[in-house]
Amino acid sequence: MRCIFPALILGAAVTLCAAGVETGSVTAPDGVRIVYDVRGQGDTTLLFVHCFCCDRTFWRNQADTFAGRYRVVTLDLGGHGESGRNRKTWTILGLAGDVRLVADKLKLKRIILVGHSMGGPVSLEAARLMPGRVIGVITVDTLQDAELRIPAEIAQSVAAKMKADLPGAMAGFMGSMFGKNADPAVIEWVLKKAQAADPAVAVALMLDFPNLDLKKMFAAAGVPIRAINAKPPGGQPTNIDGNRKYADYDAVLIEDTGHFIQLERPKEFNDRLAQFAAALAKGA
Repeated sequence: MRCIFPALILGAAVTLCAAGVETGSVTAPDGVRIVYDVRGQGDTTLLFVHCFCCDRTFWRNQADTFAGRYRVVTLDLGGHGESGRNRKTWTILGLAGDVRLVADKLKLKRIILVGHSMGGPVSLEAARLMPGRVIGVITVDTLQDAELRIPAEIAQSVAAKMKADLPGAMAGFMGSMFGKNADPAVIEWVLKKAQAADPAVAVALMLDFPNLDLKKMFAAAGVPIRAINAKPPGGQPTNIDGNRKYADYDAVLIEDTGHFIQLERPKEFNDRLAQFAAALAKGA
């Protein structure tokens, strides 16, 4: 199985941590601190949303590249990376509130959400929460078929393995998601990140995947959805015609890659992302 799938500010801090990068944080109403980075300038913002048990550094090959044309924001969703883990209840749709919180803090008005894996459904829900501000969603190797749902028994089986041995489960779960030609250093880096995830957060979110109603989420996002997916056999089949029943949808497929396209094939990925982002920014 693929790893697919309000905002009163109680406190905030901003630090200049590197040339051209501004790191800040904002605290959600439930007390969870959300950390983000800002780069570049522009009327349109690319807001990158990472995947399950990952963090904002998974966009390391995109953040600086696109900062020359857009304002670029990367964040650690609650329970991930440097953000807080003190939330009582973890749900995938609940993470969309973290995205909106950062967008509100930065007063973002024209947003293209870029969501990888679990970041895809999070981005669809964030678009629903910010009507008139999000102009498009670009999903990355996720939401290939809006008519499919993850069976509860599969999610429960994976969650049980994570609860018993998170590092071991992640080695098997995420270790199988790479293309045959993936750089071993990239694989090692991804697994090290995933194995350091909070087990309670990982288990809770895994158990929540079957609750997603993707058909409803596609329609409710209310904006064009563009996808950059791995082409089989490295990726899942993409049901372009089926997805178009529920939204303005299109997709491109990248060969010879696995799930982490932005890390495995950054040049091809960035070229496709640039094309989709430019078209969405122009309203095409």
